[in-house]
Amino acid sequence: MTDLTIRAARSKDAAAIARLSKELNEVVNDSTEHCTPENIKATLFYHDTSFHVLVAEKANGEVIGYAVWHAFYDSGHGGAGAWLAEVCVGRHGRGAGAGRALFEAVVEDVKDSPATFMMWTSSETDAAEGLYESSGGYSKGVKRWELNGL
Repeated sequence: MTDLTIRAARSKDAAAIARLSKELNEVVNDSTEHCTPENIKATLFYHDTSFHVLVAEKANGEVIGYAVWHAFYDSGHGGAGAWLAEVCVGRHGRGAGAGRALFEAVVEDVKDSPATFMMWTSSETDAAEGLYESSGGYSKGVKRWELNGL
């Protein structure tokens, strides 16, 4: 997509990120109740946050995707890593390279951090699997555990 810019997200992007997050969670059958601009602002754009948020923006200013990552420690790697929390491209932006552009921008961001590796989970859609495999990622069998309501 030639008219695409990847940039750091700003709090004014919260409504677009909330819309895209809701769309993603509907596809993967997760809760959408927290996909509100207010919640996005309170979590991703809190003044003391450790989240790194990027958006994919078309030339007309429309945000069509986002990615979120944060640092963490893993004893198996002996140091700092990056956890790719989400790469999301809305239905109107799919198939034009926005997901790949976001993923590659995250990798470049991580290279500028103390992290020496990156991990993530996948929603196991064909598009997600294809992107991650073609980027050199590999799948490891894990169970996803949740503890909600904290």
